[in-house]
Order: sequence, then C-alpha cells, then structure tokens
Amino acid sequence: MNFTLDNIDGRLVGTARLEGRLDAQNSKPFQKTFLEWLEKTPLLVFDCTLLDFIDTSGLGAIVGCLRKALENKGDLKLAGLNDKVGMVFEITKAKRLFSIFASQADAASSFASELNPGTT
Repeated sequence: MNFTLDNIDGRLVGTARLEGRLDAQNSKPFQKTFLEWLEKTPLLVFDCTLLDFIDTSGLGAIVGCLRKALENKGDLKLAGLNDKVGMVFEITKAKRLFSIFASQADAASSFASELNPGTT
C-alpha cells in the first residue's frame, strides 16, 4: 500500500492506494496501518483502482476505517472501484455509507468543495 499526503486548500488529504486483496488474512494489519494514517490527517481517500478482491472481513475493515475517520471529525472517500469490488459494496448496501468517486483526483478534490461551498 502506498500512502501520500496532498495539500487541498490548506488541509492535508491522505490517499492510500489499496492493491491486491483485502480479506480476512490482512484486514487486521490494514486497520492498524490505517490508524497511523489517521494520525497524519482525518481526511482520507482509498484509491481502489488496483484492489482486485475484497471479502466481508475487508469490507468490515473499510467500514471500521470510515467510523474512525468520522470519530476524528474527518471523512473517508473511495475511488476507482472496479466491477468486482463495487459489487460487494452494492450487494451489502455498504455503498450508501461512502462517497464513491470514479478517480482518486475527484475524491480528493471533493474535500475542497466541501470546505468551500459554492466552488467546483
């Protein structure tokens, strides 16, 4: 996983590129790593472009990350869900919990429009 920080209108937005599988085998270490990211910024984007597979443990981990971000007065947005991963969010209705964007850039820039209503 690659994690980067970008300055969006004076606020740090963290982007994590999720790759491969997010499942029962690696969801706990993933959540631990997320807490390190959260210490840097409460505004986060998960770029799922390279995420090939997610199971219910992985989905639970991402929902847990959203909860932690919200508890820290932040937010977590998803980007680049492929059909297979998107279907898991659709079937479980978890997509209603998240703001989902086509690209990482769109997700990150959405924080700017939230910070400055009326800008696009």
